[in-house]
Order: sequence, then structure tokens, then C-alpha cells
Amino acid sequence: MKKSGLIPLFFLAVFVLVFISACGLRKEAEPQEPNVIIITATPAAEVETVVTEPPVIPTEPVVVVTDAPVEPTATLPADTPTETATTIEDTTQDVKFFRDEFDDGLDNYSHFMFNWKNEFRIHKNNKELEKAAGVELDNGRVKFNMKAYDLGYYFVYESQTYEDVKVSMEVENLGYNASSAALFCRYDEDMGWYQLTVDFQGLWALWYYDAMIEKGFNYLTNGGAAQFDYGKGKNTFTLVCDENQISVYVNDVLSQTFEDENLTSGKVGFGARTDNTYTVMNVPWFEISEP
Repeated sequence: MKKSGLIPLFFLAVFVLVFISACGLRKEAEPQEPNVIIITATPAAEVETVVTEPPVIPTEPVVVVTDAPVEPTATLPADTPTETATTIEDTTQDVKFFRDEFDDGLDNYSHFMFNWKNEFRIHKNNKELEKAAGVELDNGRVKFNMKAYDLGYYFVYESQTYEDVKVSMEVENLGYNASSAALFCRYDEDMGWYQLTVDFQGLWALWYYDAMIEKGFNYLTNGGAAQFDYGKGKNTFTLVCDENQISVYVNDVLSQTFEDENLTSGKVGFGARTDNTYTVMNVPWFEISEP
């Protein structure tokens, strides 16, 4: 009887232990459920990650902004011609001393004529005298083919006015030795000018044209060339107006210096004239320089 009574008690104890362990497991499982909820809180961290991404987006335009100044630097060569053009423009505006070989024509010059055969006067528009002077620009040369006596034809450089200046010209004589070339400085239509005439015998004369009172040429001095290519040759004539001194050079050799105080400033130019012979000559270049 005692053994059979212990068996039910044994099974009862086992049942109680199983029940208690089951309850213990249930109690342990219940606190794990909040842990699962805590784990699901990790999406909040993902939200913070999304928040940190927008600051990256503004940084990208900054890169684009830094690239923008590079584009103007690429266009800098296009600005260089502007600077060059400005330099050229300043140079042309300040062109005061130069050698003119007439490649650009005679647009910077005006001209007038003298006819002192019957009356001594200046002509600016006279078709008959223009025809008699036979002046033309051909192949970089100013050509004079003057078929009338007592006629002068003069070009005036209009772009500048000078006080102290040196003017030169090269002349090719194609006609008679008595043909004359002319240079002048301090030209003022209302006051007058200084003029050098040189024939192809090497003889020269210096004049002052008084446009105010006498309205004619006043003889100042004359001379002869020390070095000269006589006849049909090439020679260079130079007239210098420096303060009150007027100097004559032939082929770069000083012939004489004369003092006169009538004129102080004016324009410059060159030309040709005839007396009792025709004048046929070419002028390859005309130069204006500092004295």
C-alpha cells in the first residue's frame, strides 16, 4: 500500500514542476516582447540618417559655383583683341611722327594750288589747273606731271599741328633739271608758312609766305647742295623748323640754318612747282619726325 501511494505523489510532483516551469517560461517570454518593440525603434535612427542627407545636397551646388569662375577665365583670350584694338586706336590717335608711303591713299591730306602767271592767288577748286598739274597717286607714288608754267601744287597734312618739326621727302626727277620740289612747315592758312624749294641742279631757296599783309612770298635765303644726284636721279630734301631756327638739308647734309620769328606753329606738307619749265617727278614717301 505504501509504494502504490507514492506513485501518484510522484506524478503529482512532476506535474507541478512542469506547470511551474511552464509558468516560468511564460513569464520570461512576456518581458521579451518589449525588447522586440525596442528593436523596432531603429527606424527612428534611419530617420536621423535621412535628415543628415539634405545637408549634402546644398554642398553640391557649391561645387557648381566654384566651377562657374572657370568659364570667364576661358573667355579671357577673347578680351585680348580688345586690349590690342585699344592700343592700336591710341596709337593712330597719337600718330604725329611717321613716314607715309601712301599705301592708304591721300585722305589725310588737303591740297591747294598757286598760279602766278597772270595773278598771284591760291586756288583750291580749279578743274583747269588740276588738269594742268596732272597729279595722281599711282603704285605708292605721288606723281606730278605739270604741263603749265608758274604753277605750284601743295599737299597739306591735316591730322596734326606742329611747333617744332622735321619734314623730309624723297624725289625722283623724270623731267628737266629746273623742275622744283617743295616742302613747308608751320602752315597756317591765315598766317602763312615757311617753304623750301629745291630744283634738280641742287639749288634751293627758303621762303616765308605772308598770308596776312603782303599775301605773297618773301625771300629769306638760298644755297646749294654739297651732295646731290643731278639730273634724273633720286634725292632727299629736308626742312627743319625748331624754335626760331629753320634748317635746310639735302641728302641728310646740312646746307644752312636761318633764323626767323614770324611763325611758331602750323601744319606741314609737300608739293612741286614749275617756273619756266614743265615738272615731271615722283614722290615715293613723305616723312614727319622730331627735329
